Amino acid sequence: MPLDVEHVQVAVIGAGRSGTAAAALLRRRGATVLLSEQRPAAPGQAEELARLGIEAEFGGHSDKVLAGGLIVTSPGVPADLPLFQRARANGIRIISEIELAYLATPARIVAVTGTNGKSTTTSMIGAILAAAGIEALVGGNLAPGRPLTELAMAATDRSVIVAEVSTFQIETIDTFKPSVAVITNISPDHLDRHPGFPAYAALKARLLANQTADDTAVLNADDETVVRATAGSHSRKRWFSARARQESGAWCDGASLRLAQGGNETVVMPASELPVPGVHNIENALAAIAATAALGAAPAAMRTALQAFRGVPHRLEDVATVGGVRYVDNSMCTNAAAGVSSLRAFPQPLVVIAGGRDKGLDLSPFLLEIAARARAAVLIGEVRERLAGELRSTGMAAVHTADDLAQAVRIAAAAARPGDVVILAPGCSSFDMFRDFEERGERFQQLVRELAG
Repeated sequence: MPLDVEHVQVAVIGAGRSGTAAAALLRRRGATVLLSEQRPAAPGQAEELARLGIEAEFGGHSDKVLAGGLIVTSPGVPADLPLFQRARANGIRIISEIELAYLATPARIVAVTGTNGKSTTTSMIGAILAAAGIEALVGGNLAPGRPLTELAMAATDRSVIVAEVSTFQIETIDTFKPSVAVITNISPDHLDRHPGFPAYAALKARLLANQTADDTAVLNADDETVVRATAGSHSRKRWFSARARQESGAWCDGASLRLAQGGNETVVMPASELPVPGVHNIENALAAIAATAALGAAPAAMRTALQAFRGVPHRLEDVATVGGVRYVDNSMCTNAAAGVSSLRAFPQPLVVIAGGRDKGLDLSPFLLEIAARARAAVLIGEVRERLAGELRSTGMAAVHTADDLAQAVRIAAAAARPGDVVILAPGCSSFDMFRDFEERGERFQQLVRELAG
């Protein structure tokens, strides 16, 4: 491990999955570790940490955090905490959890970021590498999944770590340099956390900052923001496009997914054989093809893995068909672009359940898509009244509001007709009503099963 932490006092901020895994890695490498968490401890959490030899504090960050020479931050911890300002003033080094993992592992890392499609692309890459006989450890910010530091502890020099990484993780990297970096797309999101869209886009592109000509960047040729934001990078670029032929990378000619590398072109598979619906999933598959080609996977392995791919939880996940109505869980949809893509994946009439906590985003493209495509809309969460007003202003008549998700499912079931799709596509975060998008999706699935039962 280039970062020598034996007998060093290290503070880890955030005691979620990633923070706990980072603390365990540091302890294994001989560090004295303090795990500091703003929230109260979960039942049994403090005892488990003590068993691992990790000191922990809950309910706030004390000055103990500033007693060592290194602080490791978990994903989601704001980089501008006053605590961090004090630490920098004291000369304490602050790194992210993904930086720690990078320093700790001999494995090659594939890092996947973007506003939408990260989880699906990460999972597709892992499936292709496994089909190619390459040892792949998949996780990172992926939910559900294993934290990157946990993967780093399990990896060898023969492994490839495939990790979804968020903007929150990227903003505190220092030397982190993935062998393959993937940017699926960039559209407005998390503007409640970042000062504006240009700053958010620049952070996404920062994933490439330390790459050299020996590394590969897989980039969306159809996304002008991605093209502009990565123009100054030094890595070897492989492009993917759902519309246009690429000299180096992957593209769709309308009928087939194709790969171009080393002056040769190969048909990987017919687009119709991809089981997951939507143009956005064709883009995800093309990104996975280009990324795995850079790691030596053959087109046959790509086709085998993609033909068998059934998606990730809470991302256009089929739940059940009840009374001729198909119910789809897309709880992972938390911004306008994801909402538009998810609705366009279905040719059938739709009943859309949307809403949640507002992240300061312009949701008008999503609302216009609902008005154009949906038989009815059922709106939930903090923004339900505002969204209802905006939808009604488009001339849409069948607009309903619900006090909770159970009521929303009942209203949607009553509005739907046989042959319709009822889709949970919130377009907003879940934190007004649920712990996270996973809990929201699991609750939706439970309610649908109750309808079926």
